[in-house]
Amino acid sequence: MSATATLVFAPGRFFGGSRLSLSSHGVSVSHRIADCAPEEVVDHTHQDAHFILVTGGGYMSAAAGRPAPGGPDLIYNPPGTTHRDRFVRGRGSFFAISLDPVKAASLTAASTPDEPVYLASPVQHAIARRIARCCASQVSGLSLESLCAELLGSMDPQAGREAQTPPSWLQAALDLLHDRFVEDLTIADIAAAVGVHPIHLARCFRRHFRCTPAEFARFRRLEKATDLLTRTTRPLVEVAHSCGFADQSHLSRVLTRSLGLTPGQYRRLAGDRAAGSCMFQIDKNGSASWVKLHAWAKAARASARRWK
Repeated sequence: MSATATLVFAPGRFFGGSRLSLSSHGVSVSHRIADCAPEEVVDHTHQDAHFILVTGGGYMSAAAGRPAPGGPDLIYNPPGTTHRDRFVRGRGSFFAISLDPVKAASLTAASTPDEPVYLASPVQHAIARRIARCCASQVSGLSLESLCAELLGSMDPQAGREAQTPPSWLQAALDLLHDRFVEDLTIADIAAAVGVHPIHLARCFRRHFRCTPAEFARFRRLEKATDLLTRTTRPLVEVAHSCGFADQSHLSRVLTRSLGLTPGQYRRLAGDRAAGSCMFQIDKNGSASWVKLHAWAKAARASARRWK
């Protein structure tokens, strides 16, 4: 890396205009369009740790391990990286996934590279694309953190070599999410409560439950919301707030995306179907999203029973 950089970028700042962005809990994701000639890109230093997911155009990077041409480019730059990475023809598009210094310090581990590197694993690309999609939807800070922790953890040479048996602390993490799903928890909060590193938590949770901590918390919120919609006549805004959603529109978006029904439609249908029992049971022909949500809960509860 050069020691004569003429430009320093604060966390979350990059060349190119931002079309879409999302920031939460020290993580920012932005979709950017490169809009200057290659010769206009000078040596510059980034204060933040960040990932670059190239989505269009030919990209030149000083990072190590460049993959064969033709595939998507995903690059990790540690904090303090100085380079002159640029698009060959000055035009292109990319997602920048940035961690502010405090967040980076809490999530990175000793195994995280201290030099810029290309990431070539399909799993890494899949996680990066999921983070990129967060720009287009309102997601929790825990969702962004969980995915970033997984992406950082994927660079550990020991990734994937953990024991097959669930660690004992995972039960405590599950209990915490089960009981405190309405709170604005961070991945660092959960990790500190069970005494492990955030990256280790995110990786083990995915390995044994096939979902992120944020996805399980979202399931619990949906589970609670559908129960209240079925059993009570409380206003939708009260249901939303009591289940950890930001507001009524947030509840409506999540429920519609997951079940294909608005809260009002769900409540009416639940009333029609629940005659006498006050419970609305989704049958086995329900939506794929609902089946997936129940699979997460089933896996979590089955693991909990094995550990008792």
